[in-house]
Amino acid sequence: MTRLLFLPDDLTVVQVEVEITARQLVAAINSGLRPLPLLRDAPFVKLVANLLGNTVVVAPAVKRGRPPRNAPLKTRLTRRQRQVLELKSIGFTTAEIAVTLGISRRSVSYHMVQLREKLKQDSGSLTLNPMAVQRLIEDEN
Repeated sequence: MTRLLFLPDDLTVVQVEVEITARQLVAAINSGLRPLPLLRDAPFVKLVANLLGNTVVVAPAVKRGRPPRNAPLKTRLTRRQRQVLELKSIGFTTAEIAVTLGISRRSVSYHMVQLREKLKQDSGSLTLNPMAVQRLIEDEN
């Protein structure tokens, strides 16, 4: 018996026991098949299955990519760019940001260039106080 946890959305968890082995279930779902009626009745989106012990967790695939250029600034910034922007606004140096986020200084510099471009600032220091950063991100909604 294999335990299946199906997460069709952010609020719902469906737990069932199935006769298919865990590895077979993961392979079938990740290849695009829907071997169970529960999965066949779900809205048609790509599903992804992960194996955790003898439990298979199935959820819709997360769509990745860049947001459109005309989207609000909050959604145009990547997670990493928001992190860099927040740390820079409270006075962290490039080296300190790199150590804090566990990335290279070159990566921090890259994110700073991207931020300047999105914020339409000239090269030089990106200086924003924490309140301005928070307003900038929130006001774009």
